[in-house]
Amino acid sequence: MMNEGPKLIRQLPKIRQAVISHPEPMMWYSEKRLELEILDLMYMTKGAKCSDMNGEVNKSDTMLTAIEGRMNEILREIRQRMNWEGSRLNDLQVIYHMMLM
Repeated sequence: MMNEGPKLIRQLPKIRQAVISHPEPMMWYSEKRLELEILDLMYMTKGAKCSDMNGEVNKSDTMLTAIEGRMNEILREIRQRMNWEGSRLNDLQVIYHMMLM
């Protein structure tokens, strides 16, 4: 099952029908997740470079601020779309963990 995960899931009739009938939400979600993953890696890399010996990150770095701002923008877009689709989840931190975990 681990080796054939995506193939096996696509064979399930209801999931296959959902993907075929509505590919746009899947593509939108995938794009947002990919961008969020890239930004998260950039933030971790830059944060490691901007931290002191105690591990405290210097939040005044403009690149870190820009990365964090874009991540928050994406999370707000995801929350808005989820709310349009009937979800009542409003916590951006929970959405962040759901997207990346």
